Amino acid sequence: MARRAAILVTWTLACSLDAEGGDGRSDGSEGSSSGAQGSTSAGPATTAATTVGEASSSGEGDASSSGEAPPEPVAGITAEYFAEHVTPIATTIEPEVVHAWGMAPPWGDQADHVSVRWRGFLTAPSSDLYTILVDADDGVRVRIDGTLVIDDWQPHYVTRSQGQIALVADLPVAIEIEYFEWDLEASIALSWSRTDVPEQTIPPSAFTTLPELAPSSAPKPPYRNPVVGFDCPDPGVVALDDDDTPGYAMVCTGGKFRVRRSAQLVTWHDTDTFLLPDGKPPWADNGGRNWAPELHHQGDGLVAYFTTVDGSNRLCIGAAWADTIDGPWTVSDGPLVQHNQGVIDATVADDGGTRYLVYKIDGNSVGAPTPILARELLPDGSGFAAGSSATQLLVNEPGTWEGGVIEAPWLVLHDGEWFLFYSGNVYDHRYRTGVARAPALLGPYQKHGAPILGNNERWVGPGHGSVVHVGDDDIFVYHAWTNAGDGTHDGALGRQVLVDRIVWGDDGWPAIHDGSPSRTLQPWPE
Repeated sequence: MARRAAILVTWTLACSLDAEGGDGRSDGSEGSSSGAQGSTSAGPATTAATTVGEASSSGEGDASSSGEAPPEPVAGITAEYFAEHVTPIATTIEPEVVHAWGMAPPWGDQADHVSVRWRGFLTAPSSDLYTILVDADDGVRVRIDGTLVIDDWQPHYVTRSQGQIALVADLPVAIEIEYFEWDLEASIALSWSRTDVPEQTIPPSAFTTLPELAPSSAPKPPYRNPVVGFDCPDPGVVALDDDDTPGYAMVCTGGKFRVRRSAQLVTWHDTDTFLLPDGKPPWADNGGRNWAPELHHQGDGLVAYFTTVDGSNRLCIGAAWADTIDGPWTVSDGPLVQHNQGVIDATVADDGGTRYLVYKIDGNSVGAPTPILARELLPDGSGFAAGSSATQLLVNEPGTWEGGVIEAPWLVLHDGEWFLFYSGNVYDHRYRTGVARAPALLGPYQKHGAPILGNNERWVGPGHGSVVHVGDDDIFVYHAWTNAGDGTHDGALGRQVLVDRIVWGDDGWPAIHDGSPSRTLQPWPE
């Protein structure tokens, strides 16, 4: 009867796991995901609750509450493997949790940026206080019977972590091990010890699982800036959908505008797709001088707006269209926007189906102001709507942090107000990010005043970013220089790509991290 009750408890717990989609968490941020503590120990002994044992002691019931008979448990523990900490690539049943992958891929052909979740049930051979130990490279978390026994959720070389929990003999309890591999070597080994019994690998006889478990989400590791550690200024980022593989695409200033892809904004990979495979539009006379590309959805496809140089050697704005991010990209027949002072930094804002091109007049090139303008687009984005005219949204204020220039606009509608993120000052260590707000897209705008993103001891000149909505969060993807140590910029690595959360205050204004780029481990953006 006791064993039958234990199987019923196992089934009940499994149903709970399935209903929660794994463990009921999708953010992967519980515990030490911030990395601030840097601890690899679970601390004082933790005793698991005994409610499972108590629930089964009555022996009542021999099926789940739905009336479905519990499936027969099988030996082993269910392992789910995820590429890029997002995409499921394999589900299998393994005899134990012991792997020494080294530099080889944990599964398939991807050696780095892999997450694994093991789920099943652990049965102790005797009632005792057990010490659970994990030797892992990189991060690991262990939950037994709902208790977080080990919480070492940060990247590192092989490190031992341990915690304690009381287990009851022959009573299966739920166990879940979350693991991530960031880069270089990878390994994990799960063991235990108890009173008067030395440490040993937790044997296959201790694990059971069910033939099938509902799929869970990938464990998400913390990340640390930069997410692109080389020169990639003015990152234009878009979330992909429809005919594209889910994830994100990014293009940066320079050359042919290579497309980079990511499943989750943190790990980026080059593709062989270029917006301008010839290095320039046919009508441009620029010698490869291309700036500030942005990607936006347009109908069922995508549009890219970018800055290049026209036949008069002035900055102008062009466009290109494609059905999917992989192209081919068709470039506009000529410039969409021209001005005798030059134009740069085009973005798109959609106000209830009416789309606007928002851009900057490059007045700083001739010692003039730098207004940011908005003008209604045609529905296909190929030009301006008939009868439309440009409206000035902002202009720089000399004598403030903005200096002689504001640029890099990006518009966000939040809680019924429009917020215009922009950058100001010279694009070296003096660069900053500011914001203004308005009741309508075309204004009038009220500036925040002080910048919302400035320098710190690690990063300088943060700005020219894209705002990406991820889950319930708004994420700012932007560039910054490495601090040379004296507050100026170190140009060796150029302007690298950083990712930080936007936090909306009670006063309605947005803030980014602590007012400067993050430099410690951060919870995964999702």
